[in-house]
Amino acid sequence: MQMRLVFILTFGLTINSLGQTLDKECNCPPNEFAGTKTEAVFSLTGGRIGLCGYVENKDNEKLFSEFVLAVCGQDKVIDFWDAVTVYRITTGKDTLRIEQLKNLPSGEDLKFASTVWRIEKIYFRDGKVERSSGLNRNIRKYNQREIKNVLTEYEHLNQKITYDNMDLVYRLFMATISGNKTARKYLTDKTRFETLDGAFQEDYEELIAMLKSWG
Repeated sequence: MQMRLVFILTFGLTINSLGQTLDKECNCPPNEFAGTKTEAVFSLTGGRIGLCGYVENKDNEKLFSEFVLAVCGQDKVIDFWDAVTVYRITTGKDTLRIEQLKNLPSGEDLKFASTVWRIEKIYFRDGKVERSSGLNRNIRKYNQREIKNVLTEYEHLNQKITYDNMDLVYRLFMATISGNKTARKYLTDKTRFETLDGAFQEDYEELIAMLKSWG
């Protein structure tokens, strides 16, 4: 069973050290979301951006969640990124790139893998912070054989979906964003998912929300 919370707590993320320095003078302003001590400072053309929040170091990798970003020397934060999701942060071409990661069965043999879902970019233009954001449309899509296998597995279930079938639910999601209309019909038939509760119901509702944003 692939658990979202397990992924959040245990999956290590790589952060590009390019442009990242620690600077005690670049603290975040007081805010209601995180502390003021910077865990990283990113140097870009036009200014520097400090990160304050939760960082987990594991196997020489860093995981970021529940954090704020702020321009060094300014008295307000750029924004807050919550604790539900983990992020990979890199710099390049004078741009801070924040990758929102989801644990999805996008790997070979439909294995779960850390998958970039949304990409946000922050940069300076004429001394002001500019932002852009969009979904990663380059996620690996399932081929026709993989889609057929997922649909067949779903169709052979004789009962409503339970927590034991959550991996299949995620594969239905992947088949749906791969363009299969039958998979979309199956995934959005909420009568099959009435027996889910707790975190599993939350995972299902999150997938539905992700699907709506995908279009």
